[in-house]
Amino acid sequence: MGVITSAVKAKLGVFIDSPGERCFIVDETGTVLSHDAAFAVLTRLALTSKPGMVLGPASASLAFSMIAEQLGSRFVPTKITPGAVLRAAQHAETVLASDSVGGYCWPDFAVSFDSIFTIARVLELLAKTGMTLGSLRSRIPEVAHRTAVEFCPWEVKGRVMRTMMERHLKDRVDLTDGVKVFVDDGWVLVAPDADRPEYYVIASTT
Repeated sequence: MGVITSAVKAKLGVFIDSPGERCFIVDETGTVLSHDAAFAVLTRLALTSKPGMVLGPASASLAFSMIAEQLGSRFVPTKITPGAVLRAAQHAETVLASDSVGGYCWPDFAVSFDSIFTIARVLELLAKTGMTLGSLRSRIPEVAHRTAVEFCPWEVKGRVMRTMMERHLKDRVDLTDGVKVFVDDGWVLVAPDADRPEYYVIASTT
């Protein structure tokens, strides 16, 4: 896909999954963007055209808040599940919402993940702004973002959350999904897996 996109000098390339909800995006240089990078690129593209609110999972990196602030807008975290992202996307100020794994929702069109409309909207915004995906990719803020998965027996998962809250009573925290503690120039999120005896430990900083 990347070779073809660059060879024909296309503005972008897109690989769509079979339900048509999620996609991989390729920029004009033939670079296949990771889902996080693609979401960051579309966040800047959408907010450049129309300032407002972008929604994504609480696990999304610090880069999204930085992009939104640069453009006089807001990045609002949601619970990590795709359904939670779509429910939150019904807010009137939402410009774009994503589950960070290739699903993009444009609420002014429909509150659902739609790859076909994403292609149309991206082409429209690229034409309107005169930008390229490659130039937008180069402007993604550099952050350190790491995820670890830790085993945690079912019977103590609740205790982990209570302990986290007790130890950070005086700190700035976000409880959108799990416990996110803001420290120095970033944050650490501890979030339980709903279906497995595991915890996600995610850290993001500049």
